[in-house]
Amino acid sequence: MSEVFKEGYFTEECPLWPGRALSVRIEEVLASEETDYQLLEIFRGEGFGKMLALDGKIQLAESDEFIYHEMFAHVPCFAHPEPENVLVIGGGDGGVVRELLKHSCIEHIDLCELDEEVVNQCTRFFPWTGKALNDPRVDLHFLDGSLFVKGHPASYDLVLVDGPDPIGPGEALFTKNFLADCKRALRPGGILVSQSESYLLHPAVTEEQCRTFQELFAYSGYYAFSIPSYPGGSLGFCIGCDEHRVDAPYRRPIGAFVRRLKMYSMAVHKAAFVLPPFWTKRFESDEEK
Repeated sequence: MSEVFKEGYFTEECPLWPGRALSVRIEEVLASEETDYQLLEIFRGEGFGKMLALDGKIQLAESDEFIYHEMFAHVPCFAHPEPENVLVIGGGDGGVVRELLKHSCIEHIDLCELDEEVVNQCTRFFPWTGKALNDPRVDLHFLDGSLFVKGHPASYDLVLVDGPDPIGPGEALFTKNFLADCKRALRPGGILVSQSESYLLHPAVTEEQCRTFQELFAYSGYYAFSIPSYPGGSLGFCIGCDEHRVDAPYRRPIGAFVRRLKMYSMAVHKAAFVLPPFWTKRFESDEEK
């Protein structure tokens, strides 16, 4: 068990943002175990509800997980004319799969989660996300996603990389070689999306990801959103496609679909790509070439 639990607060620190931390008062410890791969902790945090942390990094909070999962899933889904087959690397809590399954056009999802215990514990403590993994359209693969993707060329309409911070084992999911493997797994017109950190909190990491996507795809972008349970209160994703732009919806949510959404909309989709001048100026010289 983390020493922070004994102090009454869970405190997330990371070398990516030295001198800063996010602390949440713990109301109740629900689970704490060393799996074969990492330290898994689940607790109730004041103001956040149930929370999941892996190796001391917050992954999910009951209060705002819908923000992350809706923006992760629906931006690429609605930027594609009709996605059918999807690969999710990471995402063992089931939240992104839950959102993907709202699209009737999706026929099959492969989910690669290295740590089976993440799925087991999230199914137990976060059933509103974890139960989505029991859907017959979902196949679970408990193995390294970077190896799985190499064996599935031209197989998916969407590849979503729900990676951790680029530290230790997670660093491999931020490399150009891995992202190039993900691109090769796409069908014509396919879209790749990858968790790319906060452009406000660790801009160097985000900029490197943005430049990699620019090199790999004819059309790419970075979209950002606010989420209180993550350090800095913001996060973003890089997204790329070779056939068309991705910064506006290709399709539109209608009817009952709209009523099931709490974060995503067509307007939010487009607005998330609008970033301030201090950021866009980093890429002006590239656009002028």
